[in-house]
Amino acid sequence: MDKSQNDTPKTPGTTVYYHNNPGLLRQNVAFHWWDAAYTSLHDHDYYEFFIITSGRTNHILNGVCQELYEKTLCLIRPQDQHQFTPLPGSRCIHINLPVTARKLEQLCAAIGMTMEQLLQIPQRQLLLEDTDFALFKQSAREINLLRETGAPDDCISTIICQMLVNALVILGKQRVGISAGAPEWFSQVLRRIHSPEYIACQAADIYRLAGYSPPVVIRCFRQYTGETVVSYLTRTKMDSAKRLLSSTDLTVLDIAGRLGYGSVSHFNKLFRAAAGMSPREYRRHYHPV
Repeated sequence: MDKSQNDTPKTPGTTVYYHNNPGLLRQNVAFHWWDAAYTSLHDHDYYEFFIITSGRTNHILNGVCQELYEKTLCLIRPQDQHQFTPLPGSRCIHINLPVTARKLEQLCAAIGMTMEQLLQIPQRQLLLEDTDFALFKQSAREINLLRETGAPDDCISTIICQMLVNALVILGKQRVGISAGAPEWFSQVLRRIHSPEYIACQAADIYRLAGYSPPVVIRCFRQYTGETVVSYLTRTKMDSAKRLLSSTDLTVLDIAGRLGYGSVSHFNKLFRAAAGMSPREYRRHYHPV
């Protein structure tokens, strides 16, 4: 629920610097739980993702106050001023994932996204699907266990990077790239193509999914995306391949199969054309360590 901007402070807040955070200073990423009911108005010289894991809170962002609920994912930019204030009768807990600009740029590149594209995403705040929410909470528990057992910082930072990559992919799904005026059925088809359950689909599957004749679907793809059905599918699959190579330990064979390619050599050829390097070279270059 939005509140009036008059309810929020007008004076500049304090700046939180990354060199005061030991994790950011050493690894360029950090993780912590936050359960305090109130924070002062502040900004950072780094980026920050947070995920509400339970409860509700008022969140003031750049002068606008909004009530946030469980499963909310939010990206805070260095220039953003924000603050948490309590809601009566609700204790809020959230996961906090700070990341330096340099590291975030590397993670964006690993999934084929530029920083400019990230910052142009229409919504930097959204509600997570149940499966995505569960995945973030499982990763957070894994970090807690690793810390309790004294695991090296590199092991923990790898999981943090995987969480950040997943957050980027979720936010990036809004970049479907549909021109204005596209019919709703076509927009729904493109959104499904970007979902995990349809990532292995082929052109014939798209025609069945659309419920229109192939010539109609082909014409819409050219008109509203500027691509053919096959080129759009290939680009979407290669973007997913980049994410899987950079954020998981799945083999190239497993990734090719997951994306619907029966031939690894064909997958390798398509990937090299899209990324300028082989899948194994890409993983060596971008897999977070």
